[in-house]
Amino acid sequence: MQKERKKISVDRLFRLSAFLFIIILSQQVFSQSLFIKNNAPFYLNILQPDFEQFDFYNGKKFNITFCTQYSNIMAYSFIDNPDLDKNIAFDMETLSVTTKIEMRLTAYSSVYAEIPVIYNWKGMFDSLIENYHDFVGFNNGGRELVENNQFVYRIGKINKTTSSAGIGDITLGYSIFKIKDITNFRFNVSFFCKIPTASVSDGLSSGSFDLGFGINGCNNFNNFECFYGLGYINYGNPDKKYVTTLDESGYLYIGLSYKIQENLKAIGQLYLQSSPYNTGFKRMDDYMAMFALGIQYKDYQISFTEDVFTYTAPDITVTFTKKIRF
Repeated sequence: MQKERKKISVDRLFRLSAFLFIIILSQQVFSQSLFIKNNAPFYLNILQPDFEQFDFYNGKKFNITFCTQYSNIMAYSFIDNPDLDKNIAFDMETLSVTTKIEMRLTAYSSVYAEIPVIYNWKGMFDSLIENYHDFVGFNNGGRELVENNQFVYRIGKINKTTSSAGIGDITLGYSIFKIKDITNFRFNVSFFCKIPTASVSDGLSSGSFDLGFGINGCNNFNNFECFYGLGYINYGNPDKKYVTTLDESGYLYIGLSYKIQENLKAIGQLYLQSSPYNTGFKRMDDYMAMFALGIQYKDYQISFTEDVFTYTAPDITVTFTKKIRF
């Protein structure tokens, strides 16, 4: 039954991916993508890809990106799957600060290291999220069935009711790219891995060495820019005491930006990923979708992310990003 559900999820993701790429090919639309992560705790502890930011290749040797995200998430298996053998629950707000250090090796390659700091706590915005959902007409997903502003983190042998914080797993990456300022097309291939250095019992790591690769492109036409990419991730051998079965997943993203002024852009971005989980809990086993709207001013970004029509990403994420070059 679970295999059938997962197959249906993958099929739905494939059909939506095909539709999005048809849109890309049918439009003549080039951009720095929004630097965001899925702050859901069951995705923060596994490898996540970066959306290529082609503005890195500007003659500078180093780029350092600081990404601060704040999210609210609520998901209880008893709401969707009351007969599930092992109860799963996430009810928290998460603050993550990710530092990405990227160094240019040659005119056609770069390496990077990414270090996240994660803080999961009970939060204070549950009622605000419910009011927002009511205002825009979204389903509250069972929020009315549980107490507001409580902390629950339960999966496998993790059963925490108090906040947790720490440094997450370190990600290393290598990129090969083709880019010329005189052209309207940019392209790269990235390879990346996650080193299991963080605490598994605190839910900050899956305990596995994960590997992935991605292909990214960007087209520029006047004031409009279109960026897109796809990739594959394998999640190694996780610690089965704390992490429910992990497999592999594919991902896809597409975004469009509009230059309002010389240094000011408005950006929309959609990220899709097939679920690496097979738990029997629908909210985790379904594919993931995140839709983000943001503003980029010089080396600053601010964005607002919604989980759209799935429950495998936080209800709401606010992201602030600053980039330093030297």
